[in-house]
Amino acid sequence: MLVMICCAAVCLQLPYTVLYLLNSEKFSLWPDQEVLHAEIDFWRKVTDMVATSNYAVNFVLYCVSGSAFRRGVQAMCRRRRTPQRYGGLHQYHQAITMTALTTANTNRLIVSAMNSRRTSDVSEYDVTDQPRHV
Repeated sequence: MLVMICCAAVCLQLPYTVLYLLNSEKFSLWPDQEVLHAEIDFWRKVTDMVATSNYAVNFVLYCVSGSAFRRGVQAMCRRRRTPQRYGGLHQYHQAITMTALTTANTNRLIVSAMNSRRTSDVSEYDVTDQPRHV
């Protein structure tokens, strides 16, 4: 399997590497051939797409040849469909709810402290007697 993946990587990335090197030296090798420069640039872009497809080909090769990889992908897809009871999205929603409740209680205490003091300077109120939420 590893030999097959390495061969695919070499076959898909070698044309791009060669054209990348030619593109960087095209003005010194062929100074007055603008049509050739445009063709080299075009084929470099095409081979760049082919080289990028190597990542998709790796995924397909792993799925076809590796049973452990297939089982891992299937398990990952199954986990996405079912909600997680302890952790994951449930735990995230619980943390957001607790944060919202704590913020609402803090805001309520600040407003009540501001209303209880009928002074002109409202910025000097003490909010240290807030209950702590665990």
